[in-house]
Amino acid sequence: RMPNKLALLALGAGALAFARIKDRAKSGAREANVDDDDMTAPKVTLVESGSTTKRVKNTPQSIPAVSPLKARDASATNHTSAGLDAHEITADGIAVTISTFGATIVKLKTRSVESDAVKNFDDIVLGYDDCESYDDTEGRPYFGAVCGRVANRIAKGEFKVRNKMYTCAKNNGENTLHGGVSGWDRKRWTVEDKTRSSITLSYVSTDMEEGFPGTVKMYVVYSVVGYRERVNLVVDEKTQLVRIEVSKYAELTTKMTATTDSSTPISTVQHTYFNLHGHSSMQDCGAHVVEMPNCHAYVPVDEDTLIPTGEGVRKVDGTPFDLRKPTAMFEKSPEGYDHSFVIAGADATRPASELPREAPRLAARVTCADAGRALEVYTDAPGVHFYTGNFLSEDMVGNTKDGAAYARQSGFCLETGWFPDAVNQNTKLGASYPGVIVNRGDTYSHTLTYRLLNV
Repeated sequence: RMPNKLALLALGAGALAFARIKDRAKSGAREANVDDDDMTAPKVTLVESGSTTKRVKNTPQSIPAVSPLKARDASATNHTSAGLDAHEITADGIAVTISTFGATIVKLKTRSVESDAVKNFDDIVLGYDDCESYDDTEGRPYFGAVCGRVANRIAKGEFKVRNKMYTCAKNNGENTLHGGVSGWDRKRWTVEDKTRSSITLSYVSTDMEEGFPGTVKMYVVYSVVGYRERVNLVVDEKTQLVRIEVSKYAELTTKMTATTDSSTPISTVQHTYFNLHGHSSMQDCGAHVVEMPNCHAYVPVDEDTLIPTGEGVRKVDGTPFDLRKPTAMFEKSPEGYDHSFVIAGADATRPASELPREAPRLAARVTCADAGRALEVYTDAPGVHFYTGNFLSEDMVGNTKDGAAYARQSGFCLETGWFPDAVNQNTKLGASYPGVIVNRGDTYSHTLTYRLLNV
């Protein structure tokens, strides 16, 4: 039967190609971003921030989980005075708004159906309407920010570099989370370059900022590519017939690089929360289906502190962490996830400063049939941290976008990067738990791509 399937495939593919050629001949010149190999996109719009508006906080009746994060020291620089300073980059089928505060993704709009109508664009990332809300420490969710100098947790806020002990600012109980009290998510970044479909931001982290040694120059490049087409082959299990499905997708790529004047740990994540229904849909992510086909192991952590147990990585077989096949998001773990997974491949044990890297691998795929869209995440980093918004609450303080109420588990994150407490665990476990120390003369590099598809 296989030769018949191949014959059907060849005929179908030939017919599809002929139809496209005929259609293009009739329509004449097409828009540049329709062609699969063309990277051009419509213009970038600069959204002026204006004066910072007075914020009216949501007034919670009760906050179920009080954030352990500490407030910024009174002597610290106020980075909120310039407001969001938002910049929009666009391409066919996608529009992304970036703030210079925290290099934050504020909005990500994409189509839910194959239509050019603006009304069919949904903003699918959670966020706030003003800069002060992003800067608030109470129940801080890190919506859309670039977290660093070291993302995730550092046990007891301590680590050694070249046999010298350093103590970081502790903002998560006795541990350091996402760079400390005032990490890179709370800093004002500089716009270095803008094009119609990309923006480059930079930040200089000074020596001993939040307790980290060395001065680091960090760059983040956000770029979008408009709709392309992907051909999938689908075999009907009952009839054994092969059919061709064509789906459209657009992409947002984040490229993070850094250099330092002395040895220091660097490990960043992009902390965007997604809800494929739309950020203001008032729906949780229960209808989302997650698949992590390349994640054969995960990092076991203490249930209370979320610090690694010290055993390294553990196979997912027979555990709620086995998400290698499509699984409803909360089917195996109703309480959700806040765990790091190892992405199989050559880069699974590669240190943060080792170049060149392999081609990005698929970290995860999340599908929401009700919304008509799917998200695929690709990266060259060793792992991905899967977080299902377990601490979100409708009582969160801050001006959410469009006045939306973000309930528990109404957003999820797929934070590609290195593993929690890597700066300490690598010393104990070696190459199986890749290190994050970057030395002078080395370059830190981390690339991830969000691919958004119509389904």
